[in-house]
Amino acid sequence: MGFSFTPIEFFVMFLFTIIALWSVYHFPIAFSGLLGFRRRRASRDDYSISYMPRVSVIIPVKNGARVLDRLMDSLMSVDYPKEKMEVIIVEDGSVDGSYEICKYYERKFPGLVKVIHREQSRGKPDALSCATREASGEILAVFDVDSVINPAAFRLALKCFEDPRVAAVQGKTLSMNFRSNLLTWLVYLEEFWFSVMLIGRQKLGLFTPLTGNCMFIRKRYLEEVGGWDCDSLTEDIELAVRLFKHGYVVVYEEEVECLQEAPARLKHLVHQRNRWYRGYIETLIKGFHLLKKFSLKAFDAVVLLLSPIMALLSQIFYPLAIIAATLTSNSPLLHLILQLSLIPLIISLLALTIGVLLLVKPRETRLFLLAPAIYVYWGLLSAIVLKSCVDILVGTPKQWITTPKGGYVWPLGQ
Repeated sequence: MGFSFTPIEFFVMFLFTIIALWSVYHFPIAFSGLLGFRRRRASRDDYSISYMPRVSVIIPVKNGARVLDRLMDSLMSVDYPKEKMEVIIVEDGSVDGSYEICKYYERKFPGLVKVIHREQSRGKPDALSCATREASGEILAVFDVDSVINPAAFRLALKCFEDPRVAAVQGKTLSMNFRSNLLTWLVYLEEFWFSVMLIGRQKLGLFTPLTGNCMFIRKRYLEEVGGWDCDSLTEDIELAVRLFKHGYVVVYEEEVECLQEAPARLKHLVHQRNRWYRGYIETLIKGFHLLKKFSLKAFDAVVLLLSPIMALLSQIFYPLAIIAATLTSNSPLLHLILQLSLIPLIISLLALTIGVLLLVKPRETRLFLLAPAIYVYWGLLSAIVLKSCVDILVGTPKQWITTPKGGYVWPLGQ
């Protein structure tokens, strides 16, 4: 006896299968990441390195007057010989007095700090490309202007470059202003989970992306793969894909730490994520050729780039399944799919609640609200993905909108 499905049943079943396979694929990555996650400080032995090249620190600055002093304080506290460093600040068309602050540090640290001034901003990738042409270091260290850098970050990153196959090292970035409001809490939890997944990918030998901040790159390899893509909205992961395609290794090192500011206002988050998701999708379209020569790492690169699309599909699935089951009440298949899909939803809600309570201290009653709020947050992100897809389809001009920084006061000793 054959099976026949209505179009709505087939579509719901198809979505359920894709989402289920997606979850199954990511389970070992998440499990490995959780097992590998550690909260430890590097020992004195970790600071000892045999490879001490010249490092060019590149800092793109656009309207960063509120946070530039904080960054420079942390950068000057980095445990690495200053005679082996240069700091290249690309002041990219700021209107808030950032240029004057940049010039102050150039005068204060002659020979160490160099300022490149551009009257008109052409986006971060173009600023990075401009600084790279001026850089004299073997290693490029890229930081956003809102960063607070771990003093040991340079030594721990350079230890990875003792392996000549390593083209880049991505450090861990987490929000410092996570206690500001509910939105920053949710961004912090998202960042934390992303770092767990990066640990899992690293342990399993899968694709490791670059994330735009706290990343260290071997300049020679960057030039060999063609430099920065100035047309990309996500120059970081786009570069990681090209490095992989050329056979180079990108390493994620969680001990290379850097704090940054999360968007504290909804409209700033929307602008930021719209750029990210559009960049991911456009890189995905360019990167499908990776599957021509199949490997697990190439497949994982495509899977990672598909993340925004999968987030959108997962949000579409539940309301669609509920509506379909309501309209076709005589369909046992739809009711079964809906019941099966609710099980991981409930389990993930409980897991998130437990995770939040274990992660965040001191524990407060309001923390119980974070787990259900995450689902609302996922819905918001999915709506932004939808907008990004529409922007690509209709050809909306690309626009690099810098996320405003609030100047959160962070004790550098913490």
